[in-house]
Amino acid sequence: MSNDKIKAYALFAGAGGMHLGLEQSGIEILVSSDHGKYAAETHKINWPKLPFICKDARQLKSSELLEAAGGVGPDLIFGGPPCQGFSTLGDKLSSDPRNELFRTFARLVSELSPKYVLIENVKSLVTMYQGRFAEEIRNTFELMGYRMHMQVLNSANYGVPQFRERVFFFGTKHAADFSFPNPTHGPTQGNPYQTVWGAIADLANDNYFAHNHKALAHTEKVIARYKLIPEGGRLPPPHELPEEIRRSNFGNTYKRLHRNLPSLTMVPGNNAFPVHPILDRSLTPREAARLQTFPDNFVFAGDRRSQCILVGNAVPPELAKALGRSINEHNTNKEVSIVPNISTQANKNSSDKKTTSLISQSKKKTKFTFVDLFCGVGGFTIGMSSAGWQPLVGADINPNVKASHKLNFPEVPFIDGSLADPTTTEHLAKLVNISEVGLVVGGPPCQGFSVFGKRRFVNTKGYDPHADPRNQLVYAYLDVVKKLNPRWIVMENVPGLATLDDGLFLKTLLKEIHLIGYPNAEARILNAADYGVPQLRRRLLIIGNRTGHIIPWPKKKYFSNPEEWQDTYRTVGEAISDLAEEPSYTLQSSHVPMKHKPLLVERYKLIPEGGRLNPEELPEHLKSGYRTDKVKNFSHVFKRLHRNRPALTMVPGHNAFPIHPWLNRSLTAREAARIQTFPDNIKFAGSRQEQCIQVGNAFPPLLAEIIGNLIKKAEINNWYPGSVPKSAYYSLIDSATITYSEALEKINVS
Repeated sequence: MSNDKIKAYALFAGAGGMHLGLEQSGIEILVSSDHGKYAAETHKINWPKLPFICKDARQLKSSELLEAAGGVGPDLIFGGPPCQGFSTLGDKLSSDPRNELFRTFARLVSELSPKYVLIENVKSLVTMYQGRFAEEIRNTFELMGYRMHMQVLNSANYGVPQFRERVFFFGTKHAADFSFPNPTHGPTQGNPYQTVWGAIADLANDNYFAHNHKALAHTEKVIARYKLIPEGGRLPPPHELPEEIRRSNFGNTYKRLHRNLPSLTMVPGNNAFPVHPILDRSLTPREAARLQTFPDNFVFAGDRRSQCILVGNAVPPELAKALGRSINEHNTNKEVSIVPNISTQANKNSSDKKTTSLISQSKKKTKFTFVDLFCGVGGFTIGMSSAGWQPLVGADINPNVKASHKLNFPEVPFIDGSLADPTTTEHLAKLVNISEVGLVVGGPPCQGFSVFGKRRFVNTKGYDPHADPRNQLVYAYLDVVKKLNPRWIVMENVPGLATLDDGLFLKTLLKEIHLIGYPNAEARILNAADYGVPQLRRRLLIIGNRTGHIIPWPKKKYFSNPEEWQDTYRTVGEAISDLAEEPSYTLQSSHVPMKHKPLLVERYKLIPEGGRLNPEELPEHLKSGYRTDKVKNFSHVFKRLHRNRPALTMVPGHNAFPIHPWLNRSLTAREAARIQTFPDNIKFAGSRQEQCIQVGNAFPPLLAEIIGNLIKKAEINNWYPGSVPKSAYYSLIDSATITYSEALEKINVS
């Protein structure tokens, strides 16, 4: 290996803690990137000559990084993809869209092919959700040819005056041994931990000037609470506090540091830092930066809140420096390891696993099991499985769906037949242990209710919904529910069902669900975009249980016009930008663009981004089609998506998908699948038309995962009416439980 300096690219750079430490170890940083405005400003202040790309990584091209780096490729790519979904201080939802940003990191690594890769994340990633995220990260990079090493490191063991545990993944294509740095501090190292007071004592002097050293102006009530917290202790329980200042403890906010110990973990937030050891206030951003081992000449940009977020999210430079030294030693080690190259076998095993099964059936007994009716290509199956539910069986009548199911879930039994046929449901019941079914999910075909189909009943008076053939499969779903008697049910349909015959059908349906044992079933219309799906897709959901738990409707987390503290809707550009690159057509399955006829392409060229075709403004030679006398704007066919907005609803059909934001063609099945939040390793069987139908009909896996997570939390945490903590309503649940009649009012049905 060359003795030249390792050259590196920084992704998800944040304030630059890892950047600074690796640089101090002798690694040369060529370019940094992050989407945060204040991260960009912080880098400009501290590294004014270093190229910085301020852009959402999902829309970042490897060619942009390479160009910014002066055409010099990286030996190392490092970064910490956002990890809020894994954090013990967050919502702890596997479905947080931020958990998938490592895929973007992986894409850029794949395209730039460095020798080494270094990823940082929270410790919880290793164990949460059975460790599947950590395993997926390892598998992803092993398939690229990297030997992966993983270890949880505590910053205090490396001279940082802070207990801060983080997991690091190091991948290498060099055959020499690699070892994470050995601890240098701690009781067993003969070198004591660095302490809070050693780091910040001088900053307690009111006359000491330092950048970012501004204390928060606390209220008198908050200061009164602080006065009751002993050094190294926490706020007493509410019943021991004077009535006028009572409150429960939360996070680090009411914990006081001890001068002679390392600090608690610095976490991001305006008032999330712990209390000063001797002063009755929280730490300033500079004090927290000292505890993170940033030097005083390192300046953080933005308002106080932004500074705290930058500091709290950072990797301590001193720890990064220790990691850099280990990477340098590995880089210069010419001795080939006697350990076999594990990536070869790992690649084989991972490849076999990826091509034969997406979901492994756990042998461990669990009460969180589900049956997926009218399963389609498996949106619910993927989402619920990701949330920790075990699939028992899938059922559908479509032969292409059956083929897709076999490709993606070979270990999950599949029932091929109409659920309106009693023999099919008998077969289904024999395949599962009825006493162990936790949940039945499904979306009965809905053409009769769709805004694209017939919506009105012919005769309202005396109408029997059971006799209408369009409703046959909806009631087949209920018949299976009666037979399996699950604890929970989730039924999905188009919003048109809610307004059908002025709500009479939905009222009747909810009453029948009530009568078969689910008295608190509720119905709501959810927009998938509100929960992180990059698509404006409204669907009616009915959720019920026979256990008495509340119905935990998910709280909206994304908004079309967000406040400063809220997240904006996820966009088409975030989801599919990398699929516009030429190599993606061969790397991705179901990603074959349609060969449109020349006249159609000419029309596409006239449609602005985010706009639609105006037939009246077409040139004469484009006003008539190959088979039509006059071109009309129909459905989504002549609508172009906008890269900075969510997509329109993906609807099934051969050429029903909208037009790509900047390419003059309709979306491919893979692009539509991304917008639906399907993982790239899901395969779609059948012709292109059949693949598009499967994708368009599917329930977004991400939204299914969110719902699965919350139902599971409701059971585990015993969320019954009146016993749900306020924090759950604050961060997870939309509102309190409601009756089925109140549910009708909530979706504007009289």
